[in-house]
Amino acid sequence: MAAPSAQRTAGRELALRPVLLIAGLTALLLVLLSHRYGPLSDELYFIAAGRHPDWGYMDQQPLVPLLAAAIDTAAPGSLFALRLPAALITATGILGTALVARELGGDRRAQVLAAAAWALSPWLLLSGHWFAAATLEPVQWLGVLGLVARWNRLRGEGVRRDRLLLLAGLVAAAGVQTKLQIGVLCAALLAGLLIAGPREVPRGPRQWAGLALPAMASIPAAGWQVAHGWPARDMAAVVGSETSRLLLLPGALLYAGPVGGLLCCFGLWCLLRDERLRPVRFLGWTAALVVLTYLITGGRPNYLAGLGGVLFAAGAVGLQHRRWNRAWVVWPACALSAVLPLVLLPIAPLPLVARHPQLASYSRLYETGWPELARTVADAYRAVPPPQRARTAIVAESYHLAAALDVLGPELGLPEVHSPDRGYWFFGAPPDDATGALYVGAAEPLRPHFASGRRVATVRTELDLVNLAQGVSVRRYETPRLPWSRLWPLLRTG
Repeated sequence: MAAPSAQRTAGRELALRPVLLIAGLTALLLVLLSHRYGPLSDELYFIAAGRHPDWGYMDQQPLVPLLAAAIDTAAPGSLFALRLPAALITATGILGTALVARELGGDRRAQVLAAAAWALSPWLLLSGHWFAAATLEPVQWLGVLGLVARWNRLRGEGVRRDRLLLLAGLVAAAGVQTKLQIGVLCAALLAGLLIAGPREVPRGPRQWAGLALPAMASIPAAGWQVAHGWPARDMAAVVGSETSRLLLLPGALLYAGPVGGLLCCFGLWCLLRDERLRPVRFLGWTAALVVLTYLITGGRPNYLAGLGGVLFAAGAVGLQHRRWNRAWVVWPACALSAVLPLVLLPIAPLPLVARHPQLASYSRLYETGWPELARTVADAYRAVPPPQRARTAIVAESYHLAAALDVLGPELGLPEVHSPDRGYWFFGAPPDDATGALYVGAAEPLRPHFASGRRVATVRTELDLVNLAQGVSVRRYETPRLPWSRLWPLLRTG
């Protein structure tokens, strides 16, 4: 058996053409679907949040909201402009996965299989359809782990490339401004290095800078959290109430897809047990510790998506080491695996989706109904007599509804929208001189706090699609019993 370094050296030819073909076709598919249905509710929220620039938010970090708002300012309402970066980021993840497979010693077939696993992952492909924090995060995690793996491989060959650690620190710093979960990855990576090596004490400015950059980037977010009473703890409680620890791993494997799920399991086993991958065993410990952290503390299955690229690569290389040459099984399995992510994408025409509510549920639920919602609320707002209209606030039950009205409403004459839900609560309450309100939502939290209230409209969406806007009530309330500044803390949800 060849030595580990020799094994890794043998697989350094990059399968550039087939990998670029997979990445290019995936990006092309996502670009062609970018205009389908409508904006995702989270995309609308990012645009709205970016119009309230801050060092942090209850449920997000500032990078994606600022970018989304900037894109929407440059190309208002253009889904193509908003989602083009997401398609390119997804293609980058595919290419990066192949590069990591090569770093682990993967030959051309292993690289192509690893790249295909990313493209066939239901979650990674679906999140590539949107511009969201969940789109950037897996590529950032892959970048951090891949750069450290490359630094370690070159170090084992007697070549020092400490700038790779500096670059990994820069990627991690960008990750801190995307989602705080990258802190879990960094802690697990350091622990994995301590457990499996190399246990090298940082030396030189680049190594120290690579460690310091993510920590420095987290200072503004930590300051914001302290100033606002650590709302991240409230968000963690929300996530815990919405998820089950027992379903974390099954959900993560489902998100990885049939081929990706098998590669993840096999790849983790290979990283921890295969002697030919001993030099990068710290990657296996990193993945295991991240999984263990979320099993203990709770988390959504997509929190583990950032581990996918490295585990896809390790699994493909593990198959290569075992001379598993049954391509007649692998590639038909990949073709069958394409069915699930393609079903999740907004490919089916809306009339067909309306007749079969079980199809494309995520896209149907979160990408349709927003124009009808905005028009319904705008009609109700215009129906308020002009003297009272100027003192009528618009309050939405959830951040989904509030963001849709905030982004789509101004063209219809709607004022700024408020919501007591999650991060929207921090954007502020209606002014105290507002003597009336239009409340958009299913609940009636304002009823005890106003002298009168009645339903004035109900949202009906195109084709009677089942979505978040369908059937939502619009109620008009008059004469508050408390000023909004005192009422707002009582209404906070999420």
